Amino acid sequence: CKALPKLGSTLKAAMPPRKQNFALQAAPFLLMMTLGSWGLSQFLKLPVQMKDDRARRRREGREKFDLQKEHEKLQATLQQEAEQYENIRVPGPRNPNRKPAD
Repeated sequence: CKALPKLGSTLKAAMPPRKQNFALQAAPFLLMMTLGSWGLSQFLKLPVQMKDDRARRRREGREKFDLQKEHEKLQATLQQEAEQYENIRVPGPRNPNRKPAD
């Protein structure tokens, strides 16, 4: 049990003395971390903001999507194709000597 007090005193001797001045050590570090984080977020926000502005400018000239109008366009296209459709028989790879199944 006598070794325990000696161990504590040797640990205290091995550790550097504590400085009690928080304002000189921790405050500048915390301030630098806070300002660095804010600055980095502002720096990284710029490309996203530019991309959003570019997309907004592209959308300004477009007309809004109207489902009824698109349906009418599709119906007109299908009507034209139905009028021009012609059923053409394509011969298959059959044996010319084949007998009908009747």
